[in-house]
Amino acid sequence: MRLFRNVALIAVVIAALAATLWGQQFKFNLDHLDGKASEKIDVSLDVNMLQFAAKFLNTKNPDEAQVKKIISGLEGIYIRSFEFKKEGAYSPSDLDQVRNQLKAPEWSRIFGIRNSDDHDNTEVWVRSAGGKVAGIAILSSNPRELTVANLVGNVDIDSLAALGGHFGLPKLDKKKK
Repeated sequence: MRLFRNVALIAVVIAALAATLWGQQFKFNLDHLDGKASEKIDVSLDVNMLQFAAKFLNTKNPDEAQVKKIISGLEGIYIRSFEFKKEGAYSPSDLDQVRNQLKAPEWSRIFGIRNSDDHDNTEVWVRSAGGKVAGIAILSSNPRELTVANLVGNVDIDSLAALGGHFGLPKLDKKKK
């Protein structure tokens, strides 16, 4: 259940990041992880499914209205999540195979969060094309889980910042507390 909740949260985060569509779909090759995982989740939401989901958002609620506006420009959200029975079932080289698909000059890592207590790691990568942000990838890992979320589209960072603190999304604060 924790895995599903994490995937759902990542889906909301990605939906909150995108404002308008631009570019071609980029899908990760994650076949090397299929045989190692004890549980797999594959979410593929195309433009029709996202528009359908947006119909359930309440436009009278300012937060939901903003998310609905953001979702209206999306082509799709693609998430693959893997859960492993024991620590060490996937190796750092498995994660490196994912990172190797995020090659410069198109992709740039914009930030990472590492928690040494529970070994949770999150990386956010941005894809640029034609001088515009054309996609975003989020890699979230811990010793027993690995999730890769992919969004293709023109990312509006201001939308992300405006939604921080809502829907369980963390506030992006440059200051350390």
